[in-house]
Amino acid sequence: MIPALMIGGLPVSTAVATNKLCGTSGTFTSSLKFVLGKNVDWDACAYMGIPAIFGSVIGSRLIGFLPKEWAEPMVLALLIMITLFVLSNPTFGMEGTQAAPAAVKQPSRWRIAKLAISGLVIGFHDGFFGPGAGTFLVFVLISVCSLDFLRGTGSAKIINFMTNVTALISFLYLGLIDFPKGVVGAIGVAIGSYSGATFATKKGATAIKPVFVFVTFILIGKLVIDFFRG
Repeated sequence: MIPALMIGGLPVSTAVATNKLCGTSGTFTSSLKFVLGKNVDWDACAYMGIPAIFGSVIGSRLIGFLPKEWAEPMVLALLIMITLFVLSNPTFGMEGTQAAPAAVKQPSRWRIAKLAISGLVIGFHDGFFGPGAGTFLVFVLISVCSLDFLRGTGSAKIINFMTNVTALISFLYLGLIDFPKGVVGAIGVAIGSYSGATFATKKGATAIKPVFVFVTFILIGKLVIDFFRG
């Protein structure tokens, strides 16, 4: 979306802000579909989402002080490791129960701490750099909460929506959003997101896992190209 908005004549800061409007509409419609399908773990969303909001605010505030180039190699390495881990573990994300496990309903302090710390770090990354945040959220939710890909994706959408709304409010305050382009883009993203979420809730974890791996491969390729282009 950001390159498309820049081709449309928007400066970088306005393109990023306008893209956040599109992203917020997309996470809202997809989240709604997962909520209606009861594929969200609300406890995990609270434990991870609230720290993620604070991390997102911190990351967006530091964006002008730290070079984004520092984040690229780390994000690439993490995405590659996650992809290799998922590929080498055929049962990962496939055996979670549709009802949240008892361990999540009555979580240990260590489990809560892991979700909170992960949320803070991923939220910071989302506010500061962005690419891969959704992948990291899904991976942590599946690993820590023993969810399957369907519930992990649904819960990640809620958390992503929370951080997107936070950033959107900030951009609205700064007056950086181009509403004519943003509204058109938001409608398209909303329709696409709802359609994708509908497919996911119908097909379940078996269909989501290969899509997860494929999209992560595409993201890795894009980041590699961007990194070597400088």
